[in-house]
Amino acid sequence: MDRLTYNKTYKSLQSFEDVFRLSESYSEPPGVMATLLNQKVVKLARNSHRNIHGREEELFFRWRKGLPILELARRSGFPSTLMASLIMKKYGFSKKTTNLLFRNPDQIQSERLRREVKKALNSDYFFSPRAHAMQVLKGDMGEEIIRKWLDKREIAYFTEAELRENGEGKTPDFVLKEPLLIEGFEISWIESKALFGDESEHIHYMKKQFVEYSELFGEGMVVYWYGFLEGLTSETYLIKDHSFFAECREEVDALLNYLVYW
Repeated sequence: MDRLTYNKTYKSLQSFEDVFRLSESYSEPPGVMATLLNQKVVKLARNSHRNIHGREEELFFRWRKGLPILELARRSGFPSTLMASLIMKKYGFSKKTTNLLFRNPDQIQSERLRREVKKALNSDYFFSPRAHAMQVLKGDMGEEIIRKWLDKREIAYFTEAELRENGEGKTPDFVLKEPLLIEGFEISWIESKALFGDESEHIHYMKKQFVEYSELFGEGMVVYWYGFLEGLTSETYLIKDHSFFAECREEVDALLNYLVYW
């Protein structure tokens, strides 16, 4: 995606109501727009995290006085699941217990807290356990496409799970048993990312994963399923998106149209 389109799209995406409208305007699958929105919300939440947690006492006081969690979240511009987590913390729950109760909110004894936590989780398409599970499924779908693509070519590989069983530490999703020549690169590993490769995401994963993968296994390929920003480059790995796997059209379409939304 060129930078002008990316900047316009990123600025215009405010909620899920914008996803289908912008998908049509820019002729992009709705899953691409939903992914950009997700990444935007996550970044905004990270940026406001310190400020919100500096107001814990104030926010908990306002909640005790009757302001619902959803309303606190709306007024603060903070995701409702994270606001619920803050209220649970001030209520006395540990982080571990909060996570357990978020997966089983009916076990919350306080009727008011139970009701408000359920509403908070059901309205959050970005940080709730349900949203997280759907994001994991998107990752699995991307890896399955690569697996099918490799199997069709009878290319032998180790999966991340197999390598870890053999005692390997940080590993990519696939390590090829023999290098595969693609566009002048001798590809020895493939990493699947069910996200859009903007600059911040790319720099983050480059430092956290890609550089180390290249040092350990040689040249590789990174797949940003929902596209990537024009100009991203690397000397040690290829950067591709869904278009590289056009032959798996049905599976790719399912991934590109899969929305973390209900």
